Amino acid sequence: MNLLAEGSKGIRVKDVSVSNGGDTVHCEFYSDHTQSLNIKVEMVSIMGYLSGFFKGDPYDCVTISYFSAAAFNDQDQELLNVVSSRVAAAAVATNSIEWIRTSMFTENTIDFRLSRAKTIISDIENALRQTITDIYKTKHGVNWWVTAIDRTIATSIERTYFNQFGASICEGDILINYSFTLDLKKIISADWGTFKHLFLKKTKFEDVMLELNVIRREEAHNREITRQHLDHLERIYDFLLSEISQIYPSIILTFLIENWRSKIQAAMHISFKTTYTTEEFDKVDDVGKRQLMIMECNSEIGYIEGLIVKLDSFKPPLSKKNKHEQLALYLKEYCSLQHRKLLIITENRENEVPGFQVELEMQKQRMDDFSKQFLLEES
Repeated sequence: MNLLAEGSKGIRVKDVSVSNGGDTVHCEFYSDHTQSLNIKVEMVSIMGYLSGFFKGDPYDCVTISYFSAAAFNDQDQELLNVVSSRVAAAAVATNSIEWIRTSMFTENTIDFRLSRAKTIISDIENALRQTITDIYKTKHGVNWWVTAIDRTIATSIERTYFNQFGASICEGDILINYSFTLDLKKIISADWGTFKHLFLKKTKFEDVMLELNVIRREEAHNREITRQHLDHLERIYDFLLSEISQIYPSIILTFLIENWRSKIQAAMHISFKTTYTTEEFDKVDDVGKRQLMIMECNSEIGYIEGLIVKLDSFKPPLSKKNKHEQLALYLKEYCSLQHRKLLIITENRENEVPGFQVELEMQKQRMDDFSKQFLLEES
């Protein structure tokens, strides 16, 4: 591309390789940028070129299904990775928004890590505020702020509100939103008997809140958030909110939903590849054809069972539980049909083929309808 695109800025290529069993062309390059959007602009050029270069499968025995690109900084740290289907990559020049929507990105840029940290911290603090409000309002009524909050803690938060607005109020539903991380820690610790059902141990809770506050200071001052910071935040998030999300499903936990979506995407983005070509199938006799079909059926069963294991390995947020279970159910039903297909082929039960094909097509149609609805709602 550097040679052919006269006048354009060159791509600093680190490596180009074929991966994922030969169906993916992967390009690693050194980016001139650190911000996510600017790196994606560089990737648009790479994807557009790869799509054009491999248009029409120009090489014998090579069928490319995906294009992948990874951006590195000069210290060889990966900043951003994308995997696109051929269809998505082909549209990149005319519809880059659609390319972004249909491709799978794994980000590690400075701005992405800071944005992710802000989202996680915001979800944690707002969920704790909402939980405190709900519990105390149920227990003490509308005047819960005056009745339930320790006076020293309450005075500090009221002062924060006064300094910002020049007015004094005692409405807990408003004041709780002006509490800081350590204020929330003090409120819960001071009345541990009321909140202990939500957390494992008081000392553990207090230690985790102190750790959260350290990262909160870094994020509040827009200092660099490291990958390790994000790992710690995800652990903190899980400890503080896993029980709350079960008891108080009305509290919207944005990060939990985003995390679920990303795991679904990671589990599903690689499609099943056939184990033989039409030419190979046509060249063998009936016994050979049956052996190829058995091999492919076993392979597809293994692929579907792998997806089911991935789905069962993580817990969806309560608001997505039904959808998650429906997805797993469709896959299990399809896997069951593949086991039947294997028996039909192995035992040569040709009389069952017409009825089975009707069932299989109906199941595929149900899965296709569900898939379209899923993508429409979750993309």
